[in-house]
Order: sequence, then C-alpha cells, then structure tokens
Amino acid sequence: MLSRALAIGLSTSIATATGIAARPAIQEIASVPPRVLQAVRIEGSKVRLDGRLDDPVWQVAPNGGDFVQMEPDEGAPASEPTTVQVAYDDEHLYVAVRAFDSEPDKIRGLLTRRDVESPSDWILVAIDSYGDHRTAFQFGVNPAGARSDLYRSDDVNEDPSWDAVWDVAVARDSTGWTAEFCIPFSQLRFPQGHHRWGFQVGRIISRKKEIDLWRLIPRNANSVVALFGDLEGIEDIPAPRRLQLLPYSVGSLERRPVEQGNPFSSARRWVGNIGGDLKYGISSNLTLDITINPDFGQVEADPSEFNLTAYESYFEEKRPFFLEGNNIFNFGVGVGDGDMGNETLFYSRRIGRTPQHSPEVSDEGYVNLPRLTTILFAGKVTGKSRHGWSIGVLEALTDREVAEVHDQGRRYTETVEPRANYLAVRTQKDFRQGRSTLGAMFTSVVRDIDSPAVQSLNRQAFAGGVDFSHRWSQDRFFLELKVAASHIRGHQEAITEAQTSSARYFQRPDARHVKFDPSRTTLSGMAASYLVGKLAGGNWSYGVGGVVRSPGFEVNDLGYQRDADFVIHFGFLGYNWYRPGKLLRDYGANVNLWHVTNFGGEKLGVGGSANFRFRFLNYWGGFVGVNGNGPRLSTSSLRGGPAILVPASLNLFARFFTDEQKTLSLSVQAMWSADRYGTHGLRLMPSLTVRPDGRVHCSLGLGILPQVDDRQYVDEIARPGGSDYIFARLDQKTIFATIRLSYTFTPTLSVQFYGMPFLTAGAYSRFRTVVSPRAAVYEQRYAPYDYPDNPNFNFRQFRSNLVLRWEYRPGSTLFLVWSQGRTSVDDRGTFSLTDDGRALFDTQSENVFLLKVNRWLSF
Repeated sequence: MLSRALAIGLSTSIATATGIAARPAIQEIASVPPRVLQAVRIEGSKVRLDGRLDDPVWQVAPNGGDFVQMEPDEGAPASEPTTVQVAYDDEHLYVAVRAFDSEPDKIRGLLTRRDVESPSDWILVAIDSYGDHRTAFQFGVNPAGARSDLYRSDDVNEDPSWDAVWDVAVARDSTGWTAEFCIPFSQLRFPQGHHRWGFQVGRIISRKKEIDLWRLIPRNANSVVALFGDLEGIEDIPAPRRLQLLPYSVGSLERRPVEQGNPFSSARRWVGNIGGDLKYGISSNLTLDITINPDFGQVEADPSEFNLTAYESYFEEKRPFFLEGNNIFNFGVGVGDGDMGNETLFYSRRIGRTPQHSPEVSDEGYVNLPRLTTILFAGKVTGKSRHGWSIGVLEALTDREVAEVHDQGRRYTETVEPRANYLAVRTQKDFRQGRSTLGAMFTSVVRDIDSPAVQSLNRQAFAGGVDFSHRWSQDRFFLELKVAASHIRGHQEAITEAQTSSARYFQRPDARHVKFDPSRTTLSGMAASYLVGKLAGGNWSYGVGGVVRSPGFEVNDLGYQRDADFVIHFGFLGYNWYRPGKLLRDYGANVNLWHVTNFGGEKLGVGGSANFRFRFLNYWGGFVGVNGNGPRLSTSSLRGGPAILVPASLNLFARFFTDEQKTLSLSVQAMWSADRYGTHGLRLMPSLTVRPDGRVHCSLGLGILPQVDDRQYVDEIARPGGSDYIFARLDQKTIFATIRLSYTFTPTLSVQFYGMPFLTAGAYSRFRTVVSPRAAVYEQRYAPYDYPDNPNFNFRQFRSNLVLRWEYRPGSTLFLVWSQGRTSVDDRGTFSLTDDGRALFDTQSENVFLLKVNRWLSF
C-alpha cells in the first residue's frame, strides 16, 4: 500500500471512506488544476526537530491545504483537513505536515522497521528535485515513527531499495498528528541555479481506507511524477557536502558437518573481513558510488527450488550496492511480466556470481569450490543534467577464483572463474517535460581466459541498444520502441556452448534456417520490440506490440535471456471501472492474443487469455482468468533434438484475498493446467498475515504443487546413426512454506526471521523414445523404451535467516545474523510429508553466525 500511495492503479489494500455521499466521476488529467507552494528561507534560529511545529518559521511559511481524495471518492474534498509548509536553510529542506483528525484516538500507527509496508496512517512527501517530471525522491512516516523512502524513475517506476540519510519527528495532539521532515540537500540531486521542483504530499487515513493528495493524480492516468505540483522559492543553495564514507567490519563463524575422508572439510571456520562504500557528489546532480570488497552476509537467502527445465532460474537482486539505483540501468528486451518480463541487457546478479566451472574428478575425488566470485571493486556514476540528460555508468572488477582439488593422490588447483571486468553504460534524454525520451545502453564483459579449464566462457561479450518512448494526448496514448544487438567472442569451445545452449539449439537436426558450426569464434544477433496503444484516460485501454529476436542474439554474460530465434505479435484490450457501485468498488477485464514463430517460419505458439479483477465494497477481492495455447512446435523440449509437436493446453487461474488492512488477512492463489493426454498440474498457494499488535508481524505462505508431466525430458542416448531422446511420465509432488516473523523494538531496532522448508519428490514411469516428433497422432510420436537408470528423486531443503538490525545512528547499522541451511537428496521418488520432513531435519545443518558493523561518515 505505502509504495503505491502516489501511483496509479492502486493496490487492493487501499479502500474507501464511509459516510461520504458525493461520488464524482473519475477525473481526466486535463481537468486537474495546477498547484504551487512557496518555500521560505529560514532566518535566524534553526528548526528544532520535534514534530510540534512551534518554531517561528512555521508561523510565517505559506500553508498549502485543500487536499483531495484519490480514493475512495476521486476528486472529492478530503474527509479530514491536511496542511503542508516548506522551509529551507543552506543545508536542509524542512517539510511540516499537519494531519487534522476529528477522532484522534483512532489514528493508527504500527511500529515496523524501515521500508516495511503496514496498514497505518502515513504522510508521504515526494520531491522532483531535477524538475524533469520523471524522477522523484519520496519520504514517508507513520504516527509510530516508522519510516520509508524510495526513488521514482521513468515517471511511474519505484525503487524502494534507495535509502537516504534523513530525519523526521512526529507528534500527536488533540487535533490529530504532525510530521516534521528534515531532508539534507546532500541526499537529493538537482542542478545548480534557480529551482522549481516538482512536489507532492500524500496522506493515508487507514481506518477510512482513504488516500488524499495535495495535487490529484487521477486513477486512470498513466503518470505519477509528471502530475506533481510545483515547489518554488528555493534559491542560492550552496553546493552541499557530498563526500560520504561507509566502512564496515565483519566477523563470522561457519559450522558445517564434517565429511569423512574429505581433506577440505572442517567443522569450524572463522572469517574476518573489512571493506567499505564511498559516495561522492561530483556535482549537485552527479554522484559517484564505489564499493571495495563488499560483504552481503546480512542479505536474505534465495528461495529454494528444484529446476527440471532447460533454462536458468531468475533470482531477484538483494545486495544493497546493486539494488540502489538499479532502475537506472534497466533495459528490458522482453515484454509483460513473468519469464520474458525479466529478460534484460543488465542483470546485476552476474557480478559476483557462483563460479561457472567445476573441476571433473573421479568418484573418490574432492573439490573445495568457492561459493561466490570475489568482487574486488565496483563503482558507478549516476545523475542527470539540467538539460535532461540522465547517465549511469557502472564498472566492476571480479577476481580470479580457483578450486582446490584432491583426486587419486594428487592435490592441485584449477581455475573455476577468470578475472573479469564488467561495464554498463546507460544514457537517456528527456523531451517535452519527460513525455518523450530517447536513450541508449551499452554493456561489456571482458575476461582474462588464462586457463583451458575456463575457455568455455566468452572472452569478450558486448551488447547495446537504443530505446524511444513517446506519450501524447494528456498521456493517454503511448509508443515504445527498442532495438538491441549483441556480439560475443571466444575460443571455439565458448561459441559452441552458445550455439548449443537452451536459448537456440543450433544443432537441432531439422532446423533449416540456422547452422551449427563448431569452428566459429564469434556470434552476433539482434533484438527489437514495439508497443503502441492507449493506457490512460477513460475506461478503455488497448494496444498492439511485437518482439523480434534473431537466433544469434546472446546477452547472458551481463544480462538475462532465456530464448532467442522468435517473432511474437500480440494485442490486448482492457476495460477498467473505478466508481463504486452497489456490489463492487472497482473492476477490470482484459483480453490478450498472441502468435509466435521462429526465423524459419515454424509456428511456436498461438493462444489467448482473458481475466477479470474485482474488489467488493468490503475490500475483499480477487481475479480469475483463463489462458489457452493451441498446438505448437517446441524446439527446446528435446534439448537439441528435433522440434516436437506439443498438444494444446488450458490454464485456469484465480486469486482471492480479504481486506489487507485488518489484523488478520488471508490470500489464496490457485492455478490449474491440463492437456488431453494426461499432463496436468495444480498450484495452490494460500497465505496468512497476522499483526497482533503494533510491533509484531507474522506471515505464512504455503505452496502445494501436485503435477503430472507426460512429456518430461529424461536423457539423450547416443546410438549408431543418431540419438534416442528419452521422455517419461513424471509424477511430482512439491510442498513448501515461506515463514516471516518480525518484532520491532523501535523504528531503528528490529529482529526478523525468514525460513523456507522445501520438499519435492518425483517418480518416473512409462519411459519412451521419440520416433516421429511431428506425427499428427500423439501416441505415434513415441515408442516404449527400456531405460536402465533410476532418475527418481526426493529433494529436501531448509533455509533460514535470523537478523537483528540496529541503526545505532543515522546511516550506521549493526547486524547480528544467524543463517542455517540443510539439504537432503535421495532417489526414492515417493513423497511423504512425515518421512521427508523427518529426513530433512535429521540432516546435519550448516550454520553461519555473523556480526557486521558499518559506520556512516559525512564530510
């Protein structure tokens, strides 16, 4: 709720006020009047930050009021008055907000750690200090003193990982509550000279499910920052001090089970480390960030999974240095959400990844493999000029990593990751107050391939692209265009790896438009996409788009990409209704159609989907939908074998949720899929959130996934004249839980627990070999096969983190961390919650105990 309070298309956690008769129509963007607030310079005494608003400056600063509702009754006057004032001195911007309340005993404030959303009253202040109508710095506080901050980019995107060093004080009295913000100019970015900044203030009244804004943003708009009001009067600000240091020291104890006979196994290991971050303001609108020997020991573990697909899993970035400002380097090469929505030219998880090579040893051999690649240095320059040029440059150097090997009486080392340099450059130019943009991006990876062991990695990898966006007619209509290209160089083994990867499979015997060449040492490709339509204004939205990706396109050295060699055309039509009626508060429906071929003209997919979302008057709601795919050719199912005809399938999905503002809220998500030949699956995911008081937050999410895949790939077995591609029927059952508990002592001291037990088991049967992959009759595509091995599996894993976080002074933090992991694997293949759970927790655990302290220094 909190992060979307100034956005369009609000989440269902925001609801309506009661007792307000007027229900105005949803406003059009052009009808929203402009607003201007004047800031005053503080003369004489400093502001005493206590939230009481009794300093002399607040007696003379102009007062901005007349807030209007965004929800529930868009455009109506706020049910409770709110006022805002702004003052400044040479170093700080001060914002005073008084939230009047006719029932002050009902003001709600839950105590949470920083940036955690909660169903509380909130005051939010957003500042577009570049004045570009596209970027903004947002600060928030609730009546308990819990804080939040985030960075807004590209008008509507949000980056909650951005953390500034600022202060705020709150107070309550008989008229309501107040918030007094103190924001150092060093934490903002702005060009020198005269300042006319974008400005917005939002207020959330939790019990009424009401959002009030100083300047209204219509719910059917396609803009956020572009619709801010203006803040004037800020002049003659000295260049702020912009050198900040954040050194850290960390000590950890690792305890692991001892593996008998393994010379690298030890029960206990002490590790100490030092490093730090530097932030320097090259100018008031350009910042340099540097990290040396970074440590991410306090970062939450990735979720468990058991991947049986041919594709690499995508995991979200969680490391603070790469999170902050990561949106600047965003250049997606896909569309929509899901797997394709994650595809991008820059995927920061490539930097400091797990080493990509693993030495081959005999059954009696042992390998001591580094867990992650060491980041020696990483730095980035980000900012924006007064003429609308934004820039982001990131460079990182990772160390050469070696594994220790003990095999057949020999002990030696082998390179598993070469030293590498990573570079990403992003620039963008704004036109028409940010409503048109033209941008470009370039990425580079250069590796020092000093060993034959890692010559399967590209020596050089380059990628780049240009993008253009344009909005017109009060931002109702939009156009987005992107073109990208890639080029990789390396040893023949590296380019062979690229040609035969799951993204392209050039070795496919029935492919006529591509050719596998094992002698190649380079590979190049291109990608393009377009999207045009109407997203804002009125109730209807519609558009068409397309994505083209040539067979040789490859960006996985510093980006993320699953597939190449396709041409997609799609269209969508949507209808949204925002005015509450007799039963529903709001609802919407969408229809989508798509068609996919490859560069050889083979039909890879055709289908469509329809969905309907809704919210009842009591703030319960959900969505339901259907997705259908027609018969298609799959060029990846045989992992390099011929394309195979895949039958049509049907997917049904739904989600239902209760009022997320309540002490107890429930959500249930389900998806069912099937085809007519025995493949079917269910994905049931209930979740429960409990907030028993203002300090405790508990959530439990379950995943129950029974499924049967009649065409699970098993193996490729070479034979004279060709290969046998083995499929089988896989009966798999998976259960997992995601547990989160937190207790907040103060806004700066909290403890959080994250735990995820994960159990899955699969039994294979009906082994078959593919004999006629394009036969019209399903059964004629396969023949029985006597497969000699047992691929059955039981995989069990538990991961947890317990973190005590204390911000002992602004910007300086102490972490106490306990991480635990357990993994158990066997080939029984039958699932038993009792037996698998017992086997998991009978497995000896790996434990890491960590103390990390950093100190923020400003000069």
